[in-house]
Amino acid sequence: MLLKELNLIGFGKFKNKNIVLKDGINLIYGENEAGKSTLHSFIDGMFYGFLKRNIKRTDYLPEYEKYNPWTNNRYAGIIRFKYNGKFYRIERNFTKGEENTKVLDETTGVDITKNIEAGSGRVLQPGIHFFGFNTRVFSNTIFIKQLGTKTDDKLAAEVTEKLINVTTTLDDNISVDKAISELKVRMGEIGTDRASTKPYAKNLRDIERLQEEKSNILSEKDAYQSYLEEKIRLNNNLEIEMRNLSRLREKLLKVEILEKARTLEEAKILSDEIANLNSKIDKLSSYANISMDQYKESINLSNAIDFIDKNIVQSKFELENIENRLQSMDNEGYNDIYGKKIEEISKDYNYYEELEEEKNTIFYNKEDNKIEFLKRDYKELKGKSSKYKVIQIFSIILAVIAFGATIIAIITKKYLPIGILFIVFGSIGGYYTNKVNNLKYIIEDISRKIEDIYNREKEKQSRIEEIEKLKKSLLEKYNTTGKMEFKKLLDRLQIEHYRQKEQIELYNELKIKREFLLDRIYEDEFNKKQNLITLEAIFTENNVRDIQEFNYSLDKRNMYEQYIRESEGKKEILRKVLGQHTIEDLIAELGNFYLDINNSIEDMDKNQIKYQIDRINENISDIKIALRGAEENLNILGKDMERLVVIEEEIERKIKYKEELENKYKSLEIAAQAIEELSRDIHSQFTPEINKKVSKIVEKITEGKYNNIKISESLNISVENPITREIIDINSLSGGTIDQLYFSLRFGIINSMVDNKLPLILDDCFIQYDDSRLKNIIEFLTDIGNERQVILFTCHNREKKALEDLGAKFNLINLK
Repeated sequence: MLLKELNLIGFGKFKNKNIVLKDGINLIYGENEAGKSTLHSFIDGMFYGFLKRNIKRTDYLPEYEKYNPWTNNRYAGIIRFKYNGKFYRIERNFTKGEENTKVLDETTGVDITKNIEAGSGRVLQPGIHFFGFNTRVFSNTIFIKQLGTKTDDKLAAEVTEKLINVTTTLDDNISVDKAISELKVRMGEIGTDRASTKPYAKNLRDIERLQEEKSNILSEKDAYQSYLEEKIRLNNNLEIEMRNLSRLREKLLKVEILEKARTLEEAKILSDEIANLNSKIDKLSSYANISMDQYKESINLSNAIDFIDKNIVQSKFELENIENRLQSMDNEGYNDIYGKKIEEISKDYNYYEELEEEKNTIFYNKEDNKIEFLKRDYKELKGKSSKYKVIQIFSIILAVIAFGATIIAIITKKYLPIGILFIVFGSIGGYYTNKVNNLKYIIEDISRKIEDIYNREKEKQSRIEEIEKLKKSLLEKYNTTGKMEFKKLLDRLQIEHYRQKEQIELYNELKIKREFLLDRIYEDEFNKKQNLITLEAIFTENNVRDIQEFNYSLDKRNMYEQYIRESEGKKEILRKVLGQHTIEDLIAELGNFYLDINNSIEDMDKNQIKYQIDRINENISDIKIALRGAEENLNILGKDMERLVVIEEEIERKIKYKEELENKYKSLEIAAQAIEELSRDIHSQFTPEINKKVSKIVEKITEGKYNNIKISESLNISVENPITREIIDINSLSGGTIDQLYFSLRFGIINSMVDNKLPLILDDCFIQYDDSRLKNIIEFLTDIGNERQVILFTCHNREKKALEDLGAKFNLINLK
């Protein structure tokens, strides 16, 4: 296979991007974010679509949304390639709801999409057809993505896990252990005769039950069998007679072919029959225009009139009942005597509740406690103020004394520290003066608040007394002693009002229904009149008096049309019989040879054959009558026998099902054993071949450093130290060496799986390689590039330089 061209109509960051690929090595270079991985994933998406593996429904991988075009461009692409000497192209529209994939043979121009397998889901996967394996095998062999920065241990474990099923079954969706486990589960689902709840044991019990029921029915089988044999005999006789009838009809056909010479006689007979039919047609011509559609319409109209009559009778009956009820209600009379009174009482009751709620609110908002607190604060602050005034006065006196002493000391020039005392006592006096003034303002404010509360409480008490008077007046107005009695009065009036209102509504409804019935009676009578007019018009148009005469005339019209058809049929037969001749021409042509020709076919007389056919038809009719009699007797006795047939069929089906279950159980058992043996054979045959191929590849790309690779049955890789000959576990090697080993393993596996030289598509797979390893792998790729196409994606210039150093020819594609 050779990939020729990648056309990214809309994919990720690319829009209408075209990449041309060639034989050998194709180096696709681009810096990070240049779109290498996008282009790499485009190849995968075109061949397989972005579907999750191992599920039946269509479910997409995260890559589907990742590469949805950044702009509003169409999500689609085209890939062209050469396969087995022919050129193909895949056109894929990725958009959900518009998914469409076409595969074209460009060599012949034929659309081969219908030959391509869809794989899992409903999205076409051409890769299965052209590569011969599914997407996971594709991704783990020829289509290798960048492995990233995983640790060596995780890297080895991951690749081993992905490849083990491929190498043992050639299908990564199939696991030998899972297959054997599944087979044993299915064997358990079938069960044995001792597993009472499983299908096999249940089926055995069903067979026993049916056989017991069959034996009970067989006692009545003799009588039924005699009628059944009679039916079989009659059916055989009927079949014989039908064969005889078929043979005579064939003979009759031959006679008719041989009787061309009797055409004239037949034509005369036909001519007479046509004349007779024309005479009948003339007599019935007056019925030619009788209308079948109008007959159907008249039937419908007649039925409609009957239906309307029934409706009118029913409506009048209902109207009479309503009139009687209205008359009785008119005598009683209905007036709204409670409405205004209820409105007034309801208003007063609501006012009563509002007054009561206001009173409760006033009680709830009483400020007695607040007055007590304020009085307490007032008393405490008064005490503090008196105390502060004493200190204030004492401090001022001491300050004055200190001031006088200071003046005296200055005059007498005796410098004593008395001035300091003046300052101290003066400051204390000023401080307490300020405190007294502040307390004075606070005390005055508390006094005002106490007075305000007293005033408000007086107002509240006055309002409470007023509310009590209003409540009392409302209760006296309706002669009630309390709220409960007031409420009962209102409820009683409302109930009476509601009952009266119901009667009024019923009265109004009856009046409306009366008007409706009057309108309906009027409408029905009008419709009946219109239908009668239409019906009379139809009778007049068809010249009949009633439906019976209409039906009679229609039968005559059918006879008229039948005679016309028979006449036209006979005329057609006559034309076919005569062909290009006329009766006169045939008389003149046959002349004296007419009787001789008749004699030549006397042993095959047409009338005799017809007579025999009639006799056989009579026999067939008699056989059918006798057969019906036998079948009636069979029906009388046959219910149990029919059940017997059903039981026998059910027993046979159950026995077949038992055999199927036994065969299936045995097949599953054999299959499990065969898979285990086959798996061991595959391991024993496949692993040495893989060892040989991988060792050869590793020896080449490591320049002979490692030439003996050991791959176990579970694909665990180990390496023989070429010096000490000891076995080295792969996890003890460097990441670059592990990459080399698993690259070799992948390449060895794909070469063992398929003969076709498929492309090798690598995305930055050598990032862990040092320069020496890179040189070796590039040299290896150059060698295999002579046999298969290599597409190498990279963000480094090392690969390009290595190719140039080797003097290798390659196609450089630079992504910008």
